[in-house]
Order: sequence, then C-alpha cells, then structure tokens
Amino acid sequence: MPDPVIELTALQEGLPALTPAAGLQLAEAAAICLEEQGHGREIVLNVSGTWVRRYRLIRPAVTDQMRRCYNDADEATEWGACGIALLLLHYLTGFAVVERSRRGTGFDYWLGEGDTSPFQRKAKLEESGV
Repeated sequence: MPDPVIELTALQEGLPALTPAAGLQLAEAAAICLEEQGHGREIVLNVSGTWVRRYRLIRPAVTDQMRRCYNDADEATEWGACGIALLLLHYLTGFAVVERSRRGTGFDYWLGEGDTSPFQRKAKLEESGV
C-alpha cells in the first residue's frame, strides 16, 4: 500500500484560523528549509510515538525570489516547522488550527475539530522549529 501524500501547498487552502496567504507563507518557508537541508521535492516523513506512520511530503519548487524572501533562517525554520506540524496533526488527528495563541502563553496554536469557534479548543500546539 503506497504511503499517503501530504502536499505543503494544501496550506494555501487555509484553515479555520489560518488565512490562505499565511498558509502559503508557511508552505514556502518549509520548502526553503527542506531544500537547504538537501531534500528533494518529495520527502519520506516517518512518524513515531503515539502514531507510527509514513507519509510522502511534497514541497513546492523553490525560486530565487523565495530564497531572498525567507533569508532569515531562524524565522523560516519556525514558520516551516509550524506549517508541517499543522498539516501532519490534521492528518493524524483531524484537528485544525482554530486560533493563534498570544505571545507568552507557552504555545503557538489552539487546535480543534475544524469548527471556526475558538470555544472548540481541544489541544495546544507548541513547535520548537528545529
């Protein structure tokens, strides 16, 4: 059975608390980071822990304009890690980002079952960006 496919460009469809423009930014940042680490357009992503899964992660092509835009490696890593984590969690749990948390709360996003109501908070996501 072939591995399920996760396309980073799916982020540009948006989520309840992620605009299409912000989703595209996360996808592009992830693509930059993956390319800089020597990964091709398609990566095997192995998940271990509570879930044991394998996915084929497909990133968009990187352009010179994108390289210049996401030239801050720390920021690109943080954004790219968020993008991959949000997609992966959606595939694993069905949860989507329902609200961005505020600075100082100790986590990045509230997750829920895709409802646009922030009162449907089910879990928190904190990504380290490594």
